[in-house]
Amino acid sequence: MPDQDPTPDYERLTIDALAAAAAAKTDEQRHMLLDQAAIYAALGEKTRGYALRGR
Repeated sequence: MPDQDPTPDYERLTIDALAAAAAAKTDEQRHMLLDQAAIYAALGEKTRGYALRGR
């Protein structure tokens, strides 16, 4: 079984959520997807910070 990185690809998730928000049919969907993109971006920054500090 190959080694797998358990950390999600937050950058890809952010990009996907932003693309979905751009295609959203309602403001409610767009707001929800933009909120989700912001969460993924924050998690990515947090994960990257831990990786840089070796935690």
